[in-house]
Amino acid sequence: MPMTVDAAQSYRIISRDEWGADESYLFLNGEPQSETSDTANDKTSEPDTISQRQKECEEAHNLYPEAFKAARTVTKDGKGRTYRWPLQYSKSVKLIVVHHTAIPNTGEKRSSTEQMRALYEMHANSRGWGDIGYHYVIGDDGKIYEGKAGGEYVVGGHVYCGNVGTVGISLMGNFELELPTQTQMRSLQWLTARLQDTYNINPKGTVRFHGKDHPPVVGHRDLLSTDCPGYYVAETLDQVRTHVASNDLTASIAFPKPPKGKSTGLFTKLKKNRQSGMVEIDTGLESVGSTALTGRPGGTAIFLVQYRSGNNMIRARSRIATVVRSSPRIGLSQELGGRSIVVQSDVLLPEDLPPRSVQTIRLTVAYPNDPDTYTLNIGGVKYTLEVSGRRARTDVPVTGYGLQENTVPTTRNPEPATLIRIRLSTREANALSCDAVDLQKLKTQYRGTLECTVIDGRAAIINSISLEDYLAGLAEEPDTEPYEKQRAFAIAARTYAAYYMQEKYRKFPGMPYDGDDSPARFQSYKGITFELKNPRWVKAVRSTTDNVLMIGDALIKPPYFSSDDGRTRSPEEAGWKNFPHAEIFKTKPDPWCKGMSMNGHGVGMSGCGAKGQASEGKTAEQILQYYYPKTTIIDLKRAAQ
Repeated sequence: MPMTVDAAQSYRIISRDEWGADESYLFLNGEPQSETSDTANDKTSEPDTISQRQKECEEAHNLYPEAFKAARTVTKDGKGRTYRWPLQYSKSVKLIVVHHTAIPNTGEKRSSTEQMRALYEMHANSRGWGDIGYHYVIGDDGKIYEGKAGGEYVVGGHVYCGNVGTVGISLMGNFELELPTQTQMRSLQWLTARLQDTYNINPKGTVRFHGKDHPPVVGHRDLLSTDCPGYYVAETLDQVRTHVASNDLTASIAFPKPPKGKSTGLFTKLKKNRQSGMVEIDTGLESVGSTALTGRPGGTAIFLVQYRSGNNMIRARSRIATVVRSSPRIGLSQELGGRSIVVQSDVLLPEDLPPRSVQTIRLTVAYPNDPDTYTLNIGGVKYTLEVSGRRARTDVPVTGYGLQENTVPTTRNPEPATLIRIRLSTREANALSCDAVDLQKLKTQYRGTLECTVIDGRAAIINSISLEDYLAGLAEEPDTEPYEKQRAFAIAARTYAAYYMQEKYRKFPGMPYDGDDSPARFQSYKGITFELKNPRWVKAVRSTTDNVLMIGDALIKPPYFSSDDGRTRSPEEAGWKNFPHAEIFKTKPDPWCKGMSMNGHGVGMSGCGAKGQASEGKTAEQILQYYYPKTTIIDLKRAAQ
């Protein structure tokens, strides 16, 4: 059904160019290329651990093979640049799928345009996709943003096993916790009508998709087990469909009452403000993950809680939760101001918390020396501590709930090890709970300890390990490379990891891990498997123990890449604005790479240049000084004092 003229004149789609999409994210610049399968954004790399969701997807592929075939695939643009995420195109579009971003609007100070840029950067770079997964995003102010590049019929990345033949619209907000605005919902109705007109979708019809009948507009949860697009949108899609079918695109939505006895996301206590119609959130503390902690006598465990501010601003260092222990021998500490402090009777809020917002707080419990069952009550949240087994060594890395300790002994250091927590995302199988994760299969492949927790609705595996043992398993400089090149990269890689371990520069803020084992998001990490195959790399790591690159009293953020065409690039040339200590990375001759093609961003130390200099007899220190002038190699522990 065609749209009315009045409705069409009231709304418009803001193009990628208008909202400031950085198009350089789309193209290969040293990053691995994304998969092009319909499950690319969720697919595990471990073929021997297949989730139920994957099994269902494979069955759909077998039953409905035509539904997964793209009309065409485009790997390069008109200038010959290779896409990180190749553009695939659907033969037809049958369904419009509605999502929410799950990031609350309440307390958000950024404009919707700024939020759009941040969402794009997260999908394209933090998740390594090369672009945003949604086709369109609608802000709470009703602005409609163009998402995925490629134009009409381009395949997005928004529904596991359902990307071909669908278009994804995401609303900014978390609608398990809050109401969307009427303006936002009207924009959804207008955009839905426009898309149905574009793709010849009957608004009153029924769509057959993967063997099931659906209305033409569905929520994400209608195709997959998820809370998306949230209670307050999912329960109103019938109204959206009715308004679009009757061409009443400016009609208001009647939102449902908060569900009785239903847990809506993190917050379980909701009430409705009769004057504004907005959902009010009671203040309080909630656990993140399991409240059952297990460990050995004398050991430790890291766990997370989240605090919500309700309708009032909460100031930093406010007392937000009283701690009650079943035994005075239970130790507790929290991260505050970049350091760990002992918690005596109250947990403090680390930073100012705006109204209707949430803050994640990282706590560490120290188990008593005697085996037993203990309890720890934090602001009304009761944790059960099961302490059993032999006494933990004092130099064992920090452990967590659901942990399996590695049986391979780690290197013993005379001083406490600097610990890093790495999410093993490439080893995860999209399980929805930790009950489906077998850590026993992994524990002999990684040093340190392994734990499982649930993040964003699925099981996440985290490896807590000393920084030096982590570097030994870093799969970036195998023994086919010269030893001094390996030493140079060991120092640069250690500096990179240490830089992002600093509280103010955390690459994954609010998450219970410091890094990721994916090279697209952090660094390529393979654990003991890589160590055993590359003993000279391990020697290079040990020979540079705790060595990092600094300028003054600050760690640098040291970029490195594979090859260039005879000179390195400056951060400005690479499109990196306000890069820290940019003066270090001015373009410089790189004759050892002459005749080669660009493979990477070109900033900092090149692999071909480091190899060439090492072959000429240069030491790691000399190589680093060439690519990172004005820096000093300093012992990390001494720098922290």
